[in-house]
Amino acid sequence: VRRNPVIADLFHRMKFMERRGSGLTKILSETAKLPGYDDRLKPEFFSTPSDFRVVLKNVNYSPLANTEQVTVQDDRMKTLIEFCSIPRSRDEMQASIGIGHREYFRKAFLKPLLESGRLQMTQQPQSKICRY
Repeated sequence: VRRNPVIADLFHRMKFMERRGSGLTKILSETAKLPGYDDRLKPEFFSTPSDFRVVLKNVNYSPLANTEQVTVQDDRMKTLIEFCSIPRSRDEMQASIGIGHREYFRKAFLKPLLESGRLQMTQQPQSKICRY
């Protein structure tokens, strides 16, 4: 059912639309041709009186690649915890695992370790001599 037959007719006349009513079928058939596609990745269509949504799942997603990255990050976190058996500065910690970008280090390593209680600060957070 077309939501706006006037616009659909206009798009058809301007050759923006191949055939009326073929869009959903074409989405399904073209997605099925993608490398890495299986039935779990079939597009999903949702419609309400006010909107229409299509969910296209990423056929390139690989849970194994994410698992490998988490393993590398976990290894680095373990290295940091061992390295901080004596109080260390943030710069020393970053250098020990080869991370140069301060903000990335804070978000990916320092904050999760502090929030989980696996690492603690020795001084106030704003202190220049703060150690972990």
